[in-house]
Amino acid sequence: MRSRINILTLGVTALVVIAFVVPLALLVQRQADQRGRLQAERVAQTLAAVVVRSVAASDVALTADRLAVELGRLPPMSAVIMPDGELIGQAVDRALVDDVAEGGAALSSYTSDGFVLAIPVITGAGTIVVASAIPNEELTRGVTAAWGLLALLGVGIILASLLVADRLGRTVVGPSRELAAAADRLGHGDLSTRVTGSGPPELTAIAGAFNVLADRIAGLLAAEREQVADLSHRLRTPLTALRLQAEQLESPDDRESVLNKVDRLSGEIDHLIREARQRPETVPAKTDLAEVVRKRAGFWRVLADEQRREMTVDVIDGEVLIPVDERETGAALDAMIGNVFSHTAPGTPFSVRLDRNDVGLRLEVADEGPGFPTGFDPRLRGVSGTGSSGLGLDIVGRFAESAGGELTLATTPKGGALVSVRLDSR
Repeated sequence: MRSRINILTLGVTALVVIAFVVPLALLVQRQADQRGRLQAERVAQTLAAVVVRSVAASDVALTADRLAVELGRLPPMSAVIMPDGELIGQAVDRALVDDVAEGGAALSSYTSDGFVLAIPVITGAGTIVVASAIPNEELTRGVTAAWGLLALLGVGIILASLLVADRLGRTVVGPSRELAAAADRLGHGDLSTRVTGSGPPELTAIAGAFNVLADRIAGLLAAEREQVADLSHRLRTPLTALRLQAEQLESPDDRESVLNKVDRLSGEIDHLIREARQRPETVPAKTDLAEVVRKRAGFWRVLADEQRREMTVDVIDGEVLIPVDERETGAALDAMIGNVFSHTAPGTPFSVRLDRNDVGLRLEVADEGPGFPTGFDPRLRGVSGTGSSGLGLDIVGRFAESAGGELTLATTPKGGALVSVRLDSR
């Protein structure tokens, strides 16, 4: 924005300077030319007056020698031409002199050497022509210096306008950049970000609105964390009752299995409470997606072997970092694989694949089951269409959004379900 303001100011100021300086420069040139022509006219009139006086005082025909004595030393580039063509002084344009002698009227013209003015003096013996010339140097004397001063004045005006525009743009661009940087920090989770109201009134108003919005977001997130923590606390009571009932099971294997699951659920609830109580991180987490896929695939392979499912795992080599917490990443992958066990019959093969293409990363879970029901819309969060809670795909969708990607559902060539998450690798 600052550069655009400077460019706009430069263009407008340059047009204004040209509109004033060019006519002024032409006026200076015209005045210098007019000064030279007036000088030629004064010299010619002075010589003509001397010629008239000499003719009037002479009782006989005025000769060139006698008139030369009367005139004395002529000014530079001036001449007197007698009726018989005899020249007194320096040579001048003979064509112009002949025209004046024949027409009996003063004439002037511009030549390659400068400006020439010829005045006739009519006598009884004929017409005497008085001529005066001004060289080009005299016609343009002072013009170059004046043009230089005008150019410096124009450049000075442009530079001064650019300086003023730059300082004005700084008062606008500075607060704008501060506001943009604050918005970026707020978008990355720094809820303590606030901006100071500076600059024009409009930007000050925007800064105030931004601070109100940041306070509102912080308040909503704090309320949400409190609600999650409260809900987690409420789950402890039925979980405790479930533990007591599990301890009364007669079968040791069943009792140990249920208690392990209860302990795991209790640990997840404790994690929810801790996450809800602490402030959100200002720096995004970094998780190795490839490592998480290998770990969760190993966990689910035990159940797949029990149900005699063929499980294919294909993960690219090397570290694959994504800006999502490891727990959230693992929960999303568990939801993708868990859907296979929930909605397909035992023995149904499935595959887990993580690869990289031109767009980015692609995480896929595909099975050879019946596929998604007709009319199923993945955009309806919390609705599965198959009798479940539908929260699994909701978790996967939020995971994809957190990683800067998107969730897509499709059908495999064999008619099974394909859950694909496109991610931006970092």
